[in-house]
Amino acid sequence: MVHRPPNNSGGGLPLHIACRSYASIGVITALLAENFASAKRADENGDLPIHLLLRCGEVVDQVVVKTLLTCFSSAVSRTDMNGDLSLSLALKNECKPAVINSIMMQFPQAAGILDGEGHSPLFLAFQHNADDRTILGLLNHSPELATALDRKTGLLPIQVATENEHSHFIVHNLLKRDMPIDLNEKVRAQLLPHHYSWNHIVSNTDDMYHQVVNKMLQQCTQPQVLALAHVEGPDGKIALASATPVCKHELRVMLRLFNTLEVVNQRPAYTNPISDTQIFYALRYDPPAQLNSAFTILHEDKKDDDYVEDWDDSSQMSGVSRNSIRSTITSRSQQNIDDKLRVIRKEKGQQVIAKLTSRSDVVERELKVRKEYHLSRHYVPAIISVHHTVQHAAYSEAMAEPGYCITMEGADTTAENLMLDMRKSGKAFPAKALKRIGISLLHMHEHGIVHCDFGTHNIGKFGSRWKLLGVGGSAPIGEPTDPNRGFYHPPESIIVENKRAALGKKATSAVVVSVPAQTTYDIWAYGVVVYEAIAGVPLSPYACRGKRGMSSTEIGKIGKWDEHSLRRCLRHIETEDDVGRDLIKKLLHPDPEQRARSMRIVLEHPFFSGGANDDRRIMSKPSGGSQSISSSTDLIQIPSSSSISSNTHSRKSRHSAPAQIPRGQHPTLSNVPKQRLSAPGDLKTSIAEGRPFDEENVVNGAGVITEHTAINGNGQDAGHSKKASAFLALRNTLRSRRKPGKQSLN
Repeated sequence: MVHRPPNNSGGGLPLHIACRSYASIGVITALLAENFASAKRADENGDLPIHLLLRCGEVVDQVVVKTLLTCFSSAVSRTDMNGDLSLSLALKNECKPAVINSIMMQFPQAAGILDGEGHSPLFLAFQHNADDRTILGLLNHSPELATALDRKTGLLPIQVATENEHSHFIVHNLLKRDMPIDLNEKVRAQLLPHHYSWNHIVSNTDDMYHQVVNKMLQQCTQPQVLALAHVEGPDGKIALASATPVCKHELRVMLRLFNTLEVVNQRPAYTNPISDTQIFYALRYDPPAQLNSAFTILHEDKKDDDYVEDWDDSSQMSGVSRNSIRSTITSRSQQNIDDKLRVIRKEKGQQVIAKLTSRSDVVERELKVRKEYHLSRHYVPAIISVHHTVQHAAYSEAMAEPGYCITMEGADTTAENLMLDMRKSGKAFPAKALKRIGISLLHMHEHGIVHCDFGTHNIGKFGSRWKLLGVGGSAPIGEPTDPNRGFYHPPESIIVENKRAALGKKATSAVVVSVPAQTTYDIWAYGVVVYEAIAGVPLSPYACRGKRGMSSTEIGKIGKWDEHSLRRCLRHIETEDDVGRDLIKKLLHPDPEQRARSMRIVLEHPFFSGGANDDRRIMSKPSGGSQSISSSTDLIQIPSSSSISSNTHSRKSRHSAPAQIPRGQHPTLSNVPKQRLSAPGDLKTSIAEGRPFDEENVVNGAGVITEHTAINGNGQDAGHSKKASAFLALRNTLRSRRKPGKQSLN
């Protein structure tokens, strides 16, 4: 009986039929034994026995394939009726990895030959979900195909791999072969031609391969990370802008200085070319789990300086003093994307300042002053960490040498800014805050050092606490001060010389000199702060507030500071405020021997013991056309142009503010006596006579009464002669108090 195969089946010898039907190895071996040459014969379609066998897919055994190849080894280089090599057939039909590997070892060149449809073996491997070992073998034998576009679909192998959700290992391997920068060039990013594999992974894979992004970034220095974040994709968008949420977060983490500091502003907040120091405002985050070899950590905060002084009545811990409470990611690879996104949303940074310098002595000084003098984190900002690296130059091209980064707590605001803001809103700077600032200064003094640059600019508010900034340049008690450091120098540190200039004029030359550091040095500066808080205006020589260098004249005013200068500055403080005036006298006394000798004595002053000090009124120039006069019970608003004095006010010093007038008892223009002047000249004379008092009290925030304020709008006499006489008597009393020689410190 003759068996006729169906049309288009290929027919052929018994070996062809056995391979097409995947007969057992015994049958195939027997047929080869009967006709060894049948392994070389093609059927009517042009298919060899091995082609027919490989179409059976995953059931094909490696032993059968090796048997056929032993009989006819050239079969691996012969194509079937569709133009496919044995390797392509094995990949398309998803044969076992051992079968594919046997064919590849027999004919390695097949890894680079396209099939009849124009697909590469690598493309077929990704499309038909080959295992990692097979794909890696194809990449090793034909690496050029890793970035070759498929002729039919126009896709890169990495795009096919991510579409079919291949392993992170394979995707990472493909990505390394098409990076847009040279990973070996660590100092400066070197761009390379590429096929946008990096942009595809960070932007088009829905964060499925964020671990691959993280692994690549971990190998990069910060200049390289910066370059990767700005690589443009085929649509012209940079990677950082188009990245999916988790990948974008991975980029942000690695863009952070030392993987922890996210710089708020690329421009430094402070630069000192002398010490080669720059200060940036930043947010600090917990570092990633992986260690980065691009930098070393020289110091980490161990919180072994957590104690408070006996004087301190504040809480034991401020909110900003704590490290960020954000929970860390323990195992990035084991969390799904939703968990990762949830953690990212909860991530909050701690306000810090990053101090960058190339000088090791600056770092040693900051660490040494805290350690040797046992300064507590409750009174000076804690140093969170110190890093040493060359890579922070990515943030500042001016500092390309190996350098250091000191990370310290960042203040919510400074006393200077808060004082100005409160003054604009008409509020007094609280005495309780002044006390806590004084406690921080006391802490330094009782641990043996003088700040030497104390001032509102170096006082920071950290939650509910006040801490002293800039302690790195402090001097031990008795050691010489640095005349080039600081702003609020006391009179004893200034030498003034009077020189004759041309045309007989006198020229004043003033210079700051080094003196032995004493607590009175800082107490003077503390007095300047307290004075501004009470008076509402800076002490006259310091009107520039450090926004520019002090002129020789301004420095000379401090050098010539005496009791007369002290009396003049007290004009801006209310006469009734005996406690505040007494405190200023002790703090700003020109003689350091008669000045308050310690901050403990200062804090024992009655000024800091009363509960009403926080409601202290500030004498300042009113911002509008009216001024507010405070009372402890009921406050009223009266026009400054018509402010007049009661009998009590007539007994006050001319430099004091108006008395507090209870509601219902204040005078108005309706009951003020009016008097006609005899001629316009008299009005001019009266205005001229009243001008000095007018100008002075406008500065001090006080109301003014002059003769012309007693005239109504029509210039008519009100007819109240008795009240007019009383008014003129009051005016004369005020004028008599302006005569020199009548002032006293009290």
